[in-house]
Amino acid sequence: MRQVELEIGERQLSSGLTVIGVRNAAVPTFAAGVALDVDMRDEEGGQEGLAHLLGESLDEGTVHRGGVELAEAVDEIGGTISGNSSGGTIMCPAKNAEASLALLREMVFEPAFSEREVHRVKDEILQEIRVEESDPRHLAHLRFRKEVYGPHPFARPSHGSAQALSAHEPPDLHAFHGQWFGPGEGYVAAAGPAPVEETLSALEREFAGMEGSAVEHRRPEPPPMPASGIDVHIPLDREQVHIYLGHRGIRRMDPDFYALAVMDYILGTGPGFTSRISKRLRDEMGLCYTVSATITSTAGEEPGCFSAYIGTSAEHRGKSIAGFLEEIERIRQEEVTEKELVDVQNYLTGSYIFAFERNTQLARYAVRAKRFDLGFDHVRKYPDLIRSVTRADVLRVAQQHLHPENMVRISAGAGSS
Repeated sequence: MRQVELEIGERQLSSGLTVIGVRNAAVPTFAAGVALDVDMRDEEGGQEGLAHLLGESLDEGTVHRGGVELAEAVDEIGGTISGNSSGGTIMCPAKNAEASLALLREMVFEPAFSEREVHRVKDEILQEIRVEESDPRHLAHLRFRKEVYGPHPFARPSHGSAQALSAHEPPDLHAFHGQWFGPGEGYVAAAGPAPVEETLSALEREFAGMEGSAVEHRRPEPPPMPASGIDVHIPLDREQVHIYLGHRGIRRMDPDFYALAVMDYILGTGPGFTSRISKRLRDEMGLCYTVSATITSTAGEEPGCFSAYIGTSAEHRGKSIAGFLEEIERIRQEEVTEKELVDVQNYLTGSYIFAFERNTQLARYAVRAKRFDLGFDHVRKYPDLIRSVTRADVLRVAQQHLHPENMVRISAGAGSS
């Protein structure tokens, strides 16, 4: 089994910003990303969708260059750049690494938010919202999150509602940016062929002059487990019905994360071999083409969701939900087989290296390793963590973290309410 060995280093600047360098000597490219401690949880009432709009508008111009000029500067170094609600990323040939860092810093920390560009971006997002409003799978997922997360910000889509989004103007973006887009407690990670210390020095030269300090973010309490008996169908004139079933999940730092990752692939996630839910609902019962179930994929700083999904015909709604619940109950009542365990462990420890092929992936990994206190050597430890999971562990975590009595059941599409 091939192992991943990474050269990674870090420095913390006086502003509180942590810069991280990763060496990937095998490729002549460079990637860097800014990840600040800000997201939709920082939005107050009436600000829904503001962080998303801000992120989508970052690459539309800075105080020094208009949107066209910024795009031209990025083209000149053979790069691509994009913003997001907590920062942004840039990629380019390694020879232009330092020039790219200057553009990245300028985009994230000195945006212009011109009225013309903000309104254009807002119109694009509003069009996306209109398309989503006619998509039964999206509507089912949106209602599912609403029932699982309740009053928590994660109950709503990141782009907010059309009504809230329409009210946002450039001054609102400037105010939100000024309040939350500071360097304190943020990260800038870069990956390329240069030695780690050389990359760190380049990052420090570019970002050391920034001023700022940590601010107190709004971090609402995680939602309680949903009440039992939530079963909702949204009738639409469609041939299929899209079903979500689940409840509140876990944080990424939950000590059971690795055992649950193994459970996920046995129960309903595994590609390359047939998971139990795929085998039962798709192959044996013929209910669908697409079906899945997972608890670890959305785990983050806040609890994610355990969610199971299937798209099927209206007459099979009840049969599909019953099939999900039976397989969930089975994995809670009896140990998985030794073959199931070994097959999943072989898959996870053999495929994880593909998550480290690109410099963007390496930079993202470095930030996650810091944010979740995993350690930069986590990539080396990961196979052993997966191999250490036992059949008894899978049974224990399934019993502890899967709650059939609290399953929210939401569907949208064909059928009556």
